Amino acid sequence: MDYKLLGQRIRAARLAAGLSQEQLAEMVGLTSQHISHTEVASTQISLPALVKIANALHTSVDKLLSDSLQDSKAHLMADVQIIFADCNSDEVYVMLEAANAVKRSLRVRKLKRME
Repeated sequence: MDYKLLGQRIRAARLAAGLSQEQLAEMVGLTSQHISHTEVASTQISLPALVKIANALHTSVDKLLSDSLQDSKAHLMADVQIIFADCNSDEVYVMLEAANAVKRSLRVRKLKRME
C-alpha cells in the first residue's frame, strides 16, 4: 500500500470538503496531529480510522485506496487532480506541456511499432 498516495488522497478529499485537519479530527475522534501524520505518511492509519475518515469525507475507502485496486481511468484522473491541486498557474502550464509531449511521444512510438 502506498501510504504517501493515501495521505495525499485524504488531504485532497478533506480540502474538497472544506475541512481543516482539526475539524476532520474532531469528526472522527482522532487528534489533528494524527490526521497530519496520516496525510504526510509518517504514520500508518488503521482500518477503523480509515473507514471513519472516508465516511466523514463522504468518499469510499476503495477510492482512497485505489493504488491497491486495479486502477480505472476515473481513479487515475482523481490522482491527477491531487497532483495539480497545489500548483500555481505556471506550474500547471509546464506540467500540461510535459504531459502533452509524453502523450505525443507514446503515440508516435505506438505507431512505429505497428508499422
